[in-house]
This record gives sequence, structure tokens and C-alpha cells, in this order.
Amino acid sequence: MKVTIYPRNLDNGSIQVNPYIKDFVSALEQEGIVVANPPHKNPLFSLIGRKTDSDAYIFHWLENVPDYKYGMLQTLAALWLFITIKFNRKRIIWFLHNKQPHVVRHQWAKKLLTHLLISKSDLIVTHATEGVAVIRNRCRDAESKTLFLHHPTKNRMPAQVPNAQTTDTDLLIWGNISRYKGVAEFIRFANEHSLKLKIKVIGKCSSADLFEELKQQANPYISIENRSIRFDELGKEIQKTRYVLVPYAAESVLSSGILMDSLSFGARVIGPNIGSFRDYANEPLLCVHTFDSFSEIASIANHAARHANPDDYRLFLEKHSWKEFGKEFHYQLQKLTQQ
Repeated sequence: MKVTIYPRNLDNGSIQVNPYIKDFVSALEQEGIVVANPPHKNPLFSLIGRKTDSDAYIFHWLENVPDYKYGMLQTLAALWLFITIKFNRKRIIWFLHNKQPHVVRHQWAKKLLTHLLISKSDLIVTHATEGVAVIRNRCRDAESKTLFLHHPTKNRMPAQVPNAQTTDTDLLIWGNISRYKGVAEFIRFANEHSLKLKIKVIGKCSSADLFEELKQQANPYISIENRSIRFDELGKEIQKTRYVLVPYAAESVLSSGILMDSLSFGARVIGPNIGSFRDYANEPLLCVHTFDSFSEIASIANHAARHANPDDYRLFLEKHSWKEFGKEFHYQLQKLTQQ
């Protein structure tokens, strides 16, 4: 079986390659699936003119292309690619990662691409049960071709998990920091309400203005580090932290790589009452708590009764590993292409 996957960025140092896509490709290849298109510096343009001999075309975040360089030209390329694939009667699979694109520019182009992805895809995959409802609300006929699959992850837990009493940070916020993630709003809230919580932010800010805004909020309780964090360091930070906090705004988020990577280290997580956060707050093997407003976070951090059981976490992580995801997705792919 052969598939084409978008986007496959070339790792040339100038573009940070999404580890989700690298893991996704690896999981499929372990199942014997051939990925036809190699990584490329122009992952969408490179598909134009290629032979349409793949059994299926798999798209992630295609609805975001209007925001990229040559965005309108890329939008036209995406439309042409859609027409070519459908003309050749190949299968299209779309992964719905977000309720809507995080950036609010180019709405008409994004709505057009999203409409095509919903109406013309043969299979829609979402990593949050709320994603099925999102599709149902937009196009009831598309619900029957929408499938929930858990966001795959890895087991990065240490052999020995330290006792919670050894922690020196109450809330750790990590990962690339963009406006939509709500970090600046939460830090400002923490200062205005004098939260007596030790908060550490480690993440590369998307702009100098955003970093300056965060830096002005730093105090003895709040530290800000404008840098990316490697996974080996992240594991150590999580061991010294009571909770990882994901203060995302609810408007666009469904599933979260930050959530899954935090869980992979055995972290206890506090996140918004949406998408996969809500799913895993109801998962008895995990310690995930949700909030509807920032005012609930301190109470959760200080009074949450449920504690992380390392053995339960390991069971969850193995059950939802990339290897297991590859097996399930391969099965769904075979069903689709045999129809």
C-alpha cells in the first residue's frame, strides 16, 4: 500500500519539523506502508505534478496554508491537488487537529479549504471525541465518515518517579508560546490575583513583543525563560513540578501535543475543559484536571485529590503508543481502500 502525506517538511534547520509528522510516517512505515513523497522544502508545491499512484492522500493542517509564504498560491495549489486526486478516484484522509485555525487571517480561504476537506474527504480522523461533534455541527452527513483515534504518544517515564514532596515548582508551562495559547493572559491573572503558586514558563515566544509582555510580569513567584526546551531537560523539569499547566484558550484547540508529551513523562496536567483534555480528565489511569476559568486553577493545584500512579501511566502510554496507532490506522486504511 502506498500513501502520500502532507506536510513532509525538509529538516534543513530553517524550518522546525513537526515531530508528530515524523512519528506518523515512522508508524506507517513500520506497518509496511510505503510513503511515496519524500520530505521537501515546499511540501505542498512538491506534490503538484507527481504521479497520482498513491492509494490514499493524507492531509494534516492543510486548512492553514493561506497563512504560509505564498499563501494564496498555496491555496490554489491545494485546490488543484484536490481536483486531481478526486479525478483519479484516490482516497483522501484529513486529520482534524483543531476546531479552527489558530490564526484569524484569510478566513475566506481557510473556510473554503475546510469545507472541501469536510465534504470531499473519504475519512476524517480526530484525536478528541469533541472533534466528532465539531464535524457533526458543520455537516451532519460527514459524521459517519469521522473517526476518533487517541493521539499517539510515547513512554518517556523515568524508572523511578520522585515523591511529590521533592518538587520545587507548582505549575510548569512549556512549549512554543503563541498568542492563542493564553500564557500571557494567565500570567497576568496570576499577578493580579496574587496567586501564591511557584510558576515557571519555559518556551520560545513567537515575537519579541510577547516575550517583553511576559518578562514584565516576572516576580519571585513567576520565572520566564524565552527558549526552547529539549526533552531530556523537560523530563527533569517535570520531575520537579507538581503540575504541567496548559492555559489554552478554548476557541480553536481540540487535541494537544503538549498534553500528550507531558503525559509521556508521567506529568499531572491541568488544562482547559475542552477536547482531549476533557477526554483524559475522565480517564482513570491518568491525573488530568480541567478548568473553565483561570480562577479555578489555584484550587485545583492546591486541593486536587487524585495522584499520578506510575504503573497506570505506563499502561496508558503503551496502550496508546505510536506502534499501536500504526496498527489501528493501517486497519482503517485497508478498510477504506477496499471499499
